[in-house]
Amino acid sequence: MYKDDPKFTMMFESKIFNINGDRLKEGDEPLRYYSLTNMSEYHMSRHLAASAQNMYSAAGITPTVINSICDQMIQAVNDKKIVDVAVLANNLKYRTKYPVDEHATLRMAMIYSIVEREDPDKCENHWTEWKLKRILDEPEAYSFFLPIGLELTPAYSEYLQEVSLNSLNQRKTMLESMQPSTSEQK
Repeated sequence: MYKDDPKFTMMFESKIFNINGDRLKEGDEPLRYYSLTNMSEYHMSRHLAASAQNMYSAAGITPTVINSICDQMIQAVNDKKIVDVAVLANNLKYRTKYPVDEHATLRMAMIYSIVEREDPDKCENHWTEWKLKRILDEPEAYSFFLPIGLELTPAYSEYLQEVSLNSLNQRKTMLESMQPSTSEQK
């Protein structure tokens, strides 16, 4: 569909997934990610989605994670586990101090990539999440799209030189350590 359209440039061809997002088998057409050759030709819905994603990226957190942490904090207050509330508050603070989040970065790259069957004149969250799931399961795609997402995320522009797989892993490890303990607290 987009392969022969000069407005589109193929960015990446999956070696793991077919056009439907299932495991690639012999004879299947591979999943291909395209971009518009001219950035100004993206539909306004994609620019709006990118702007919203950038706001969350600047905070170092996505709406899903914010809601999850808030739910945990509310439960901790209800359970009178004030230490857990403090741990979760520190988690939020850490995210704003070190905002570069790999999923937010990859999500930005997916906003500006288009796959077969996806309408280029709409930016629908289910497609962004569908693509994100595939690239998280394909190391080569992950490595390909991570720097693209970094470049497309204005909130991360000052971090371009210092972000690496190692720094993202360190951030992930630190955030994992900033979770309430599972043992019973008094």
